[in-house]
Amino acid sequence: MDWQDEYKKRVCSAQEAVRLVKSGDRVMIPLIKQPWLLPGALLARKDELRNVEVLMSSPLMDWGFAGVGMEPSFTALVELFVGVQLRAASDEKRIDYLPGLFSTQFKPLHESRPDKRDIDVFMTVVTPPNKQGFCNLTGHMWNKRTYVKYARKVIAEVDKGQIVAHGDTWVHVTEIDAFVEHTPDRLSPREIEEYLGKIEAPERRRRMELLLTGFEDGSMRMLVAVFEAMDDKQLDEALGIFGLNEPPDHIKRIGEYVSDLVKDGDCIQIGVGTPAGYLPMMGVFNGKKDLGLHTEMCARGIGRLVRDGVITGARKQLFPHKAVASTWSGCDPVDLNYINENPKFALYDAQFVVNPLTIAQNNNQVSMNNALSVDLTGQINSETVFGPRVYNGHGGQPESHMGAIYSKGGRAITLLPSTALGGSMSRIVPQLEEGSLVTIPRYYADHVVTEYGVARLLGKTCRQRAEELINVAHPDFRAELRKEAKRLLYP
Repeated sequence: MDWQDEYKKRVCSAQEAVRLVKSGDRVMIPLIKQPWLLPGALLARKDELRNVEVLMSSPLMDWGFAGVGMEPSFTALVELFVGVQLRAASDEKRIDYLPGLFSTQFKPLHESRPDKRDIDVFMTVVTPPNKQGFCNLTGHMWNKRTYVKYARKVIAEVDKGQIVAHGDTWVHVTEIDAFVEHTPDRLSPREIEEYLGKIEAPERRRRMELLLTGFEDGSMRMLVAVFEAMDDKQLDEALGIFGLNEPPDHIKRIGEYVSDLVKDGDCIQIGVGTPAGYLPMMGVFNGKKDLGLHTEMCARGIGRLVRDGVITGARKQLFPHKAVASTWSGCDPVDLNYINENPKFALYDAQFVVNPLTIAQNNNQVSMNNALSVDLTGQINSETVFGPRVYNGHGGQPESHMGAIYSKGGRAITLLPSTALGGSMSRIVPQLEEGSLVTIPRYYADHVVTEYGVARLLGKTCRQRAEELINVAHPDFRAELRKEAKRLLYP
């Protein structure tokens, strides 16, 4: 029997596909691109299923697995990154969090540890099969190749609208147990115009227009409902995450300092969020020669930097002349159109790409990651606010940061606006609040960049670090920080 026959046998409805899930199973819904129909079909079986663990990463939507009263049927777990949609559920302790690194998350399975927890069902999105019977894991691969390897059952939504990415991105039809053919309807320019015309507040209409035109077409219809549920503050946060609005002046100043730190021939890692997500489109890397790219994910404008010859990879030790990532998530439609079927770009599984041992093989690796707060000894928190409240997650930041530290000539740059809450709170603090999570331990702290300059911490004492950080803190808070440094670090 050839692959076409195998494929036809496995095509079914979403409702039929989720019959593969049994009570007691662990189901994985990965980082974006996420299935459109399958989560809802699984949720609809709540009355007949019991004790199903649903493991999610930064879900674009709150499908309802963490809802009140769902506990007999589903236990909601989140790994790597909570995201906007599940913050409320996290605040109410209705989800459990799985801390772990891309490079080590599969170690129990690799080594068949006695306490390993298998993945019973994996849900993903793929392209239609090619002439050889292979589906592509699209431009949003992350660690999906490894999930396909280890999952007992694999269910895939087949989306004709997804790009085809080069690299280790192919899955044969026979590796997937059920196919649900579903290509989300695209929002036409006319539909977008009509939708925006119904929004009366001009500023909200502006925000929505930026968001709806900043993502690939296939995501728009889903995202309309997501964005409609957000208040203006949340919309601004979403714009900042993806660098879609005009960067404020303090972000531009951070970009100027970063530009000075990045040299010709450096290999860069960058992702979404504020301020990192703004850097490519602000021109921070323009004029640089032979930059390389080895990154977990991307920011808007990365594809253009390859197109324009800024990122060439000519001086890379690992995968020279290729832009390498575990996903092209974070890129916008212009970037993705250029990346589609382009051999200059290659995706590999996150457990390999984001492994510090892999990252350090490139000389002059420069990581650029965001933080929420930094204390005077250099402890970096990128996950929690007001003490223990989970706001984001660690993602690939710890590994990217450490890989850059171990790279010959490498630099790890932490990006940090000096204040939060409209300038009322310093992000550089004497000590992290009780319950705050340490994303980067102080012994890995390197460069911290605010709009007031660069604090160079690696190899310095706690007192020297405090002075460096106070010098780049907002002027309104420097006197109090010096007072606290004296109390904490001096006799």
